[in-house]
Amino acid sequence: MDLPAIVFFKRISGRIVLSLFFLLLYIFLFYQSAWLSDDSFITFRVVDNFLNGFGLRWNPLERVQVFTHPLWLFLLIPIEWAVREISISAYLLSFVCGILFLSVYWFTFLRVKNGLLWIVSSFGVFFSSRIFIDYNTSGLENPLSFLLLLIFQIKFYSLYAGRESIETEKESTESERKPIETIRKDSIEIGFLSALLLLTRLDLGLFLILPGFVLLGRIYRGNRIPFLKYSFLGILPLVFYFGFSLVYYGSFFPNTFYAKTNVLSSFSERIGAGWDYLRISLKWDPIVIFVFGLHFFWIFADLASPVLRRFLKFRWKLSKEERAILGLNAGSIALASLYLLWVGGDFMAGRFLGTCLILSVFSQCLFGVLRVEQSNLNIQKIAFVFCAVVAFYFLAHPASPFRYTFVRSPVRVEKGVVDERASYQDNSSLKRWLQGATPETHPWAVYGKKIGFPGSVAETNEHEVMNELTATNKRSVTNENAETIESIRVRRNAATEVEPAQRVHVTTNVGLAGYYGGPGVHWIDLLGITDPFLARLPGKGFPGHYVRLLPQGYKEYIEETAASLPNPLLDHFYYEVRLLSEEELWTKQRWATILSFAFLGKGNFKAVAETEKGFYYQFDLKAYRNTLYGFPYANKNDEELKQLLIREYFGRVPTTLP
Repeated sequence: MDLPAIVFFKRISGRIVLSLFFLLLYIFLFYQSAWLSDDSFITFRVVDNFLNGFGLRWNPLERVQVFTHPLWLFLLIPIEWAVREISISAYLLSFVCGILFLSVYWFTFLRVKNGLLWIVSSFGVFFSSRIFIDYNTSGLENPLSFLLLLIFQIKFYSLYAGRESIETEKESTESERKPIETIRKDSIEIGFLSALLLLTRLDLGLFLILPGFVLLGRIYRGNRIPFLKYSFLGILPLVFYFGFSLVYYGSFFPNTFYAKTNVLSSFSERIGAGWDYLRISLKWDPIVIFVFGLHFFWIFADLASPVLRRFLKFRWKLSKEERAILGLNAGSIALASLYLLWVGGDFMAGRFLGTCLILSVFSQCLFGVLRVEQSNLNIQKIAFVFCAVVAFYFLAHPASPFRYTFVRSPVRVEKGVVDERASYQDNSSLKRWLQGATPETHPWAVYGKKIGFPGSVAETNEHEVMNELTATNKRSVTNENAETIESIRVRRNAATEVEPAQRVHVTTNVGLAGYYGGPGVHWIDLLGITDPFLARLPGKGFPGHYVRLLPQGYKEYIEETAASLPNPLLDHFYYEVRLLSEEELWTKQRWATILSFAFLGKGNFKAVAETEKGFYYQFDLKAYRNTLYGFPYANKNDEELKQLLIREYFGRVPTTLP
């Protein structure tokens, strides 16, 4: 009589043991791999400024949206207010998002037949992927993206499955009519999840395009108006934020949008850089190649089965629902890949492929659940073999994150794509933080403190900073020049930047240096990421790092030692940018400029200048020499370098320059 209870208890106990195993494994991997990128400290400086009464600003004098992840920022603020240690705040938020992701995934598949097999297979892939593990921390929004995208997928496919079951039971038009309360609830939830995804990062909208077509064209085909009406209610948080951004910052989009789109790269150059990013990211994380390849294999096998059936005893046909599950997410992955090709990729290896990995693994598990139900396959043997292979990969393959336990990751740089985690593992990782090496000890942070608080770090001189960088990078460098991008950049800046007594500084290292330098230093970022004026000037470089030529007089104007820029057209353009970032919010002149920049295409100086006198402005050659990009030209004299930059940045220019 008590037997069923005993069996049930054993089953629950087994699940508890397995869940505890994965929890402990995740904690172990988190401890071994957690790190903070330099870019994350750009957001951290905004958090710090906000909590110290300066508002949502990077340089306290300017209203500039330097962050691309508003929701991540807003979640960090209360945690940092309570914790008062930004590293712990970022690690804590990342850890919570990671635990929630695993919990949602666990309880979703636990309800289906053979659910534990799908869970073990999925977690094995996630924990074996550097893309997933590396960017489950980093201080950036990726763990929040993973969580929200998973929840959206679960909601979307539950609606799709409900629609398919209705069509199976009834084919009448009336069956398409859902109760208005159900439509209202589901539509608001879909809209709200979409808003959260877009507030986390705007380009996550790529994963909403195809589901949006299905929602309008199929799931709510007979209820489009109610769906649109109620989903708009759900998306109101995004609308409100766009309104706030336009009023406060003078733009719908973050400053990084302008910094990374106003670039002097041809279409073919961008495609080449994007291809390098995809190729190198996948090469450094082979298990993701296998996952994506398997995903597209199911689709190809279904498409090719009519032809293959003629020559082979091959029978493989997907059901309508299986095609939708695999096809929609394959399409979303393809859209994301095309987008990365179009924008020229990025420099952080794998960062923008983690969401694609989540989509692929989730949809293949859903497909597997349906396939087993429809064909009565003995999935246990197949799953056991798959899990054994993944476990072997996790424990033995050089690309597995498990290797972080006993092997120091080499710093890799290829075609401008960087293994970012390896670059920061010595000074900006959780493991080293617990050993006493906080991000404050990173040479860039030391450099920032030397500028912001010269008296407090008087014992640290430039030679010590350079020696520390050199020693650190010599321990593990694999690129052909035996130097990382970061080490070159810091060496050049530490040796040649302006004197610490001045409070306005030109640099390309704005993360750690900006945060630890404090709010008293006004940083001019030659990459334009944090500078509203330079972001709207054209940049040139490699993905994610497009350096600007510093206009003559710009630094002096901010230091209040000059009243204007030498170039009248550029001076007027700078005046308009200051209207957006420094003027009172509700002046007529500011709003006229906002409308001109946002809707009339006047926010790009190159486009404005080309309609007037031709695109050119006088620039500070020394500022360029002091960057990574000027390093290869150390042996060129000033005139040769100036003529080269004029050709590269301005094309053909008149003999008499303005």
